[in-house]
Amino acid sequence: MFFIYLFLVGIIIGTAMIIPGVSGGVMAVIFNVYNKMIEALTNLFKDFKKNFIFLSVLGLGILVGAIWFSRIMMFLYVHHEVETKLSFIGLILGGVPYLFKEVKKNTNKTVDYKVMLITIILSLVLWYVSCNIVKIDLDSSNNLFIGTFNLFLAGFIYSVGKVIPGVSGSFLLIIIGMYEYVLKVISSPFSLTKIELLKLIPFLIGLILGVFILLKLINRLLKKRFRLVYSIIIGFVIGSIPAVIPTISVSFNTIIGLIFMLFCFFLSFKLSK
Repeated sequence: MFFIYLFLVGIIIGTAMIIPGVSGGVMAVIFNVYNKMIEALTNLFKDFKKNFIFLSVLGLGILVGAIWFSRIMMFLYVHHEVETKLSFIGLILGGVPYLFKEVKKNTNKTVDYKVMLITIILSLVLWYVSCNIVKIDLDSSNNLFIGTFNLFLAGFIYSVGKVIPGVSGSFLLIIIGMYEYVLKVISSPFSLTKIELLKLIPFLIGLILGVFILLKLINRLLKKRFRLVYSIIIGFVIGSIPAVIPTISVSFNTIIGLIFMLFCFFLSFKLSK
């Protein structure tokens, strides 16, 4: 019975991983599997059989959730861009109070606003540079090395949202312009060509390597400099919202999108409390 519950929780976490602004880590905390997941990953070989079974069942659920929901997200991104992106903004903003509360709960101090402001400015600069100077092309056939490295980088960055509760890996992919491509690949894993399947390998290597490296690094940093780390995280989250803002005009779609944004804000706020 526990394994069925674990599998269903994995589906919920996998679904959350696909939605920008919603953290799979938060879902893991809500359903009380985050600490067990961290313990299983960091002590994998101490009780290998038990930890392997736990991670396999949870991981399978996450994979199923990510695959089935990515199809829905792909449709919404293509056919309802304004409403979808405004909904993302609501989800992102609704999760910010959770990050502030985490700082207060773990340090009895408020966020370092100077660090947060600097990070917001840095995030805006990076967004401007990525839009006007750097053009990231994951599907580049002209340079195999660059395409492979970008996929590896996407997987590594995506792993951040798996390790830190409150941080959305999908949102980080949006910031660097890789979300739609990765979503396209994940949404149709069984209809991929051999070349597209090969492209999944560097992404998965980056994801797995990122989880194991960041798990120990982030845990160490959070224990020693929790306030600083979360101040930086909050700064990047707030400062990166312009990357999600769609082209808005006075229309019915915009009005519906704003309504969805408010609904998603309260939904994200309630789920992350």
